[in-house]
Amino acid sequence: MLVGVNQNIYVREVWMNFTEHTKIRKEKFGAVVFDTLTEKIFVTDEIGGEILRLIEKGKDLLHIISALCDSYDGNGQTIGKDVIEFTNQLKSNNIISG
Repeated sequence: MLVGVNQNIYVREVWMNFTEHTKIRKEKFGAVVFDTLTEKIFVTDEIGGEILRLIEKGKDLLHIISALCDSYDGNGQTIGKDVIEFTNQLKSNNIISG
């Protein structure tokens, strides 16, 4: 199902989960993500940490984008594109699935 974020960007209702080999540690600056399978470490800023927390709470992609639009000033289309890009990076590094 496609759901519109605004008139120019559409997002499918996508549910994401952390892979079983992913560990997240919350920090003041954001979060540290550890992939126990590859032993890679990823560091996020505050917004990346918030996205990870929302994924951890079981929120779908549309809810995450909406929550960030409510919390931060900025163009909804830009926020949506940034969230999609970030979650695609998480998927390509096998941090999340979905």
